[in-house]
Amino acid sequence: MRKFRLLTADEIEVKIKQVREKGAVALIYKTSRVDMDILDETVGAENWQSEFQEIKGNLYCGIGIKDETTQDWVWKWDCGIESRADGEGNEKKGEASDAFKRAGVQWGIGRELYTSPFIFLPVPTKQDGKIYKLSNPFEKFLVSHIAYDDSGRIAELAITGENGKEWYRYPKSVKSSNTARAEPKFKPITEKELSEVYGVKDPKATISALEDKFEVAFKDWSEKETLKIRAWLDKKKKEREQAEEVEPPFPMED
Repeated sequence: MRKFRLLTADEIEVKIKQVREKGAVALIYKTSRVDMDILDETVGAENWQSEFQEIKGNLYCGIGIKDETTQDWVWKWDCGIESRADGEGNEKKGEASDAFKRAGVQWGIGRELYTSPFIFLPVPTKQDGKIYKLSNPFEKFLVSHIAYDDSGRIAELAITGENGKEWYRYPKSVKSSNTARAEPKFKPITEKELSEVYGVKDPKATISALEDKFEVAFKDWSEKETLKIRAWLDKKKKEREQAEEVEPPFPMED
């Protein structure tokens, strides 16, 4: 089965875990939508499925992926944890989402997040009785940079506020270490790539067809969209090679 890629910075969320007098402890995590997108991108939307079961009062989620060789479904399961009560009854919804994400980790999606260093953000706080709160409770934090070593462990990490101010960097002084493997750099799809890598005879017509299929204009293809499109192109190329004939859903011939 195919190996799932490492997460990019824009696929990782930051959550405040605890607020202290001099700042806040933060965690990094993925959402279930990231798992869905990566599953679609890697194995194809039609080649994976999920299922939920309650076992001894605990909610389990399984993610099944179809083996390309045997066409059998291979399953991996994990258990979720209920979210904190929010007064709107979303605890079970949070438990289902958590179970799905944990099942994704069983497949290797986002497993690298478990190698995160301790994250402390020296942000302004204020005392409220016996506890501390963020001075700006609406402040959001973003992963602005991440890089991995050859074993897939986090080697570099930077977190900023919405205004671009950097609140955290690991290691503290990092200048693109030689041993760190940076997150995949965004390389837009080009007409040359379509021609040389995918054998396209009319790149402009192909781009137009891809714009229609993915409902995004070529000039607006983001990193995430580009990854999806490349994965789709790779899949179609593999299908053509296996069938030893050209039957593309996008223009390949003049």
